[in-house]
Amino acid sequence: MFFEAMLAAVLISLASLVGVFLFGHDKRLIGAERFVVPVAVGVFLSLVVIELIPETMGQSEVWGGVVIMLGFLAFYVLSHKLHQRYHDKLEEEDCDRRGAAMLLLIGDSVHNFADGVVLGGAFLVDPAVGMATAIGLALHEVPQEIVEFGVLVRAGYTRMQAALRNLLSASTIIVGTVLVMLLSSQLAEYVWVLTGLAAGNLLFLAASDLLPRIHGNLSHYHNIWYSTISIALGFVLMTVLISWVHERYDSDHNEAEVHFGDGLDDH
Repeated sequence: MFFEAMLAAVLISLASLVGVFLFGHDKRLIGAERFVVPVAVGVFLSLVVIELIPETMGQSEVWGGVVIMLGFLAFYVLSHKLHQRYHDKLEEEDCDRRGAAMLLLIGDSVHNFADGVVLGGAFLVDPAVGMATAIGLALHEVPQEIVEFGVLVRAGYTRMQAALRNLLSASTIIVGTVLVMLLSSQLAEYVWVLTGLAAGNLLFLAASDLLPRIHGNLSHYHNIWYSTISIALGFVLMTVLISWVHERYDSDHNEAEVHFGDGLDDH
């Protein structure tokens, strides 16, 4: 069971490399860059409001909102620190882009670690439940990792550097899976803290970092309607995908959550 869970986690983390193949050439990336960043905003907002916030609040109605706010404020402070770090080394625009890329990597690392906890718990219940959960997580990851790769290259990283950083961020799902398999009884009840922090992180990135930058340079993104439609498209596509995944795999996922504690005792 441990081997199957680890294999699933590794395969999901490798989904972060999809962007390398999609944007295999500089011309293709340059042409798509104006589209990728607004779509990324929509994808992240969908992930936050459709997936992460409901999961967090469903587990803790009292403290869930507090954790989400803490995640948001933590990234507010981190954004300021990163800006100070890069301000003297890079031009203003490159400084902002590099800071946004670092925020993205950190926020996604927290999110993927939480996914690893969920994945490990599902495999502890039943390998079939674990595989269904893994498929659902992979379907979430692919579009998210594509737009993240585009954001990283836009920040000035080469395709190889962006791919390696994306892979490193995605690999925290392996860490989460290993920890929950080893320390399941201690981690099971705190998954909502991780999803709440990830929600606050990605909400700040989308609404307080990427979106204002798009609005401040609309000529680069054609116009307000082009960027608005791109954001809406990213939101709708990710929401449809999330809804489809839940419709297909929610029964297995709910079984994993309901029997999580029992499965831990058995193992």
